[in-house]
Amino acid sequence: MQQTIRVLHLRLKDRRARALQEQARAVNFLWNYCNELSAKVWERERRFLSGYDFHPFTKGIGKAGLDLHSGTIQAVAEEYATRRKQASKVKLRWRSSRGARRSLG
Repeated sequence: MQQTIRVLHLRLKDRRARALQEQARAVNFLWNYCNELSAKVWERERRFLSGYDFHPFTKGIGKAGLDLHSGTIQAVAEEYATRRKQASKVKLRWRSSRGARRSLG
């Protein structure tokens, strides 16, 4: 018995696309900040930051101008720490918000 799967591709125009793009830029900015901070701590102390270690450094970022919830900020920092550990690298690839190779955030 063979099953067929049909996939429907839709492009929806969203009223909130601009707000979502701004949040994606903020997430990419935060990712790059964690990347740079992790590299500086590695140079200075020869240790890697865990997801919890980023919390004091990212405290108050939402009020400082990034329009992200504090839970989102902590989740991005923890995700960065997980991906850095998984890749076994000191510094991960820079995330860009513009251009052909942009990251979605």
